[in-house]
Amino acid sequence: MHTTSPATDTRQLVLDGALSIYTAADTKPRLSSALQGAIALEIDLSGVEEFDCAGLQLLLATREQARRMDIDLHFRGVSPAISELLRLSGLGTTLLAEENH
Repeated sequence: MHTTSPATDTRQLVLDGALSIYTAADTKPRLSSALQGAIALEIDLSGVEEFDCAGLQLLLATREQARRMDIDLHFRGVSPAISELLRLSGLGTTLLAEENH
């Protein structure tokens, strides 16, 4: 699901449940769709309970797609599952950089 905040033109997408190898194929089109026509996109990750390398790869690919499309992309509400993998991988600053475009 995504909504647009009229005050900022920022589209918002909430991801929850699993973001893993088992859900990546279903999640990828949702992320691509949220980027289409967006000026800015904020993805709320606070509800992600399961996260693996496939989920990380998907978020990194989404960040790169947003950069190519000149879309401001921000992740917020990083869940404990995501924080743990980002810590282990050392990619926290790469994924959660203040400016993602």
